[in-house]
Amino acid sequence: MPALPPSFDLQILDQLACPVCFGNLAIVPSAQRIQCISCGRTYPLIDGTPILIPDRAAISETKA
Repeated sequence: MPALPPSFDLQILDQLACPVCFGNLAIVPSAQRIQCISCGRTYPLIDGTPILIPDRAAISETKA
């Protein structure tokens, strides 16, 4: 299982929201992604930076 990038600060999750539905976000460490708890969209983590661009999101069948 890949680990989260060391440069990612888990404390910022409380300050971030899904740009589509404004839901809370959770880490998916096995995929190095952030997932919206409400709508299930997942966003990539690139070099420890969450890319919260709706066009870059993947829609997941399972919610975090």
